[in-house]
Amino acid sequence: MKITAIEKKKRLYKVEFDKHNTIYVTEDTVVKYMMSRAAEYSEEQLKEIIEFANFSRGKNLAIYYISFKMRTRVEVIKYLQEHEIDNRQIARIIDELESSKYIDDASYTESFINSKINSQTNGPYQIKQKLSTKGIKTDLIDEIMSQTYTRESQVDVATNIAEKLVMQKYSKLPLKMLKIKINQSLVTKGFSYDIAKIAIESLELESDSEQESDLIQSEIEKSLRKYGRKYDGYDLKQRVIQSLARKGFDFDTINRELREYDF
Repeated sequence: MKITAIEKKKRLYKVEFDKHNTIYVTEDTVVKYMMSRAAEYSEEQLKEIIEFANFSRGKNLAIYYISFKMRTRVEVIKYLQEHEIDNRQIARIIDELESSKYIDDASYTESFINSKINSQTNGPYQIKQKLSTKGIKTDLIDEIMSQTYTRESQVDVATNIAEKLVMQKYSKLPLKMLKIKINQSLVTKGFSYDIAKIAIESLELESDSEQESDLIQSEIEKSLRKYGRKYDGYDLKQRVIQSLARKGFDFDTINRELREYDF
């Protein structure tokens, strides 16, 4: 079969043959098989060209995908599957890209963990979950996590997050609820209860009696307005007590403050 026309498109070359066959190949394919007008190939050679062109196209797609940022092995496989690259070719492409370190799950994992430590936003369990969704194997995550995100680092990051939570979100809560909220937030972000406890203790939080008195007075007034429409007497008092307890005030403080009220 003889090439009758060869035309460069956006990313591929359109190659036409005298027997009305048309194929699309990559530039690598054109160079490898010295494809030019009037060049002739047997059917076996054409099969080989098409095979290599599909592999080359898939490899170029993968490299293009990786060029924007590091990708995991699983992410690249999914990307190639979405672009309808044959699974047999995908396996060959992945092997070659891993050999040349275009894909390196160990380096990706280490970089990902370090970025989260530096940004001081996530605990180890949350990081592990995110890496798992990207297809990183659990054994690899655990190995690199143990080397990178040490217990000391976890305490430092958790303490930093706790300090920000106090200043930005929970500064007006009573001490008991303040600690509960910080603990919940740290655990949600992927820290263990043990690390969360150490971080909270390191803040050396203390109760401000004047502030707590103002807070509870404000909450009492809110509760009275809310429940006073439906309840009175003992029932109203119990509703107010339950509401204040849910907000983190201890019962001694609640009972002391409610002495001033006539139910």
